[in-house]
Amino acid sequence: MAATGGLVSKAVLDAINRPTADAISLPNAFYTRDEVLALERERLFFGGWTFVAVGAAVAHPGDVLPVTVAGLPALLARTRDGRLLAFHNVCSHRGTRLVSEPQRKKRVIVCPYHSWTYSLEGELRKTPEFNGPGTDEPAHFSKAAMGLKPIRCETWHDLVFLNASGDAPPLARTFAALDQRWSCYDLAELRYEGSATFDVDANWKLAIENFLESYHLPSAHPGLNSYSRMSDHYCMVEPDFLGQGSTQYNSASAGPGRLPAFPKLPKSRARMAEYPTFLPNLMLGIHPDHFFAFGVEPLGPERTRETFHFYFVGDGAMGEDLSEARRTTLERWKGINAEDISVVEGMQIGRHSPAYGVAARFSPYHEPTTHEFQRRVANALAG
Repeated sequence: MAATGGLVSKAVLDAINRPTADAISLPNAFYTRDEVLALERERLFFGGWTFVAVGAAVAHPGDVLPVTVAGLPALLARTRDGRLLAFHNVCSHRGTRLVSEPQRKKRVIVCPYHSWTYSLEGELRKTPEFNGPGTDEPAHFSKAAMGLKPIRCETWHDLVFLNASGDAPPLARTFAALDQRWSCYDLAELRYEGSATFDVDANWKLAIENFLESYHLPSAHPGLNSYSRMSDHYCMVEPDFLGQGSTQYNSASAGPGRLPAFPKLPKSRARMAEYPTFLPNLMLGIHPDHFFAFGVEPLGPERTRETFHFYFVGDGAMGEDLSEARRTTLERWKGINAEDISVVEGMQIGRHSPAYGVAARFSPYHEPTTHEFQRRVANALAG
């Protein structure tokens, strides 16, 4: 009996589901074929909560931001009363994309094609001269039925998620276990600093698989490994997230070392860092004095866009006196990600070789997270 829409046999799926030491990895086709990405869009990106933006990008009433969910065009709008809403980014008239660039402090959303005009709540307000010169009101349909089509939108702290199918459990349930685990971090103290974007010639899953393990630190990140050693890392395999952490993240060695830390952090976490991943596309990093959110979006089977969003702790971290410390932290992580891009793109090249992808294996010590990610993807696609 075929599994995952005929992409792999039941025998291969069973082998992927073995314990880590005995399991095989996803076949090469999962990283190169259009039909796999189409199934991932349907069952992973549209069916669950997909990270799309940070609230800081739509901070003020009237701000409008175009986003995509694995290619699905959407927009975020901050209403005049401060609510954050999401809609399909298409005009109800001829399907034109409404918003192509971020807009600031707008009162309405105007289609660039025929100037159909919508409120920030998605209501259709104007259909200029639809029945001829000087006759704006449509005669054969109700404007109330032609508003923008909403998309379910929820936030976790400053991170914005969309659920295109509309039937995922509440977002708070997804993050409940992490909220409890991180209860000593007052995430309300986080202050947004900036973002960075990277385009990668590789499948989106490879970026996540690389983030999930520390096995590559000595080879790919000798600088990072000097203050967050591979030998000090541990794995997290939880029902709602996967990841790794470091028991000896020495921020004084990692940069300026002057940034304020979370005020209620116990001594047991004074040198800890954790990096949980939430399917399908969000990776997080928490440290004593900063936090990041790292999202990936598939642009094609072998192209991915990464977005890095950085936060520091408290208003005191955001002063001019610490601008160099913040800049150094951002540049350090951007440099680490550039090192990752090199190896991730190398893995993508390897996915075109028949010498790989037949019963490839995992380290049971370093890679249970990578294996579990692949297992969850394969089972989701198999339904």
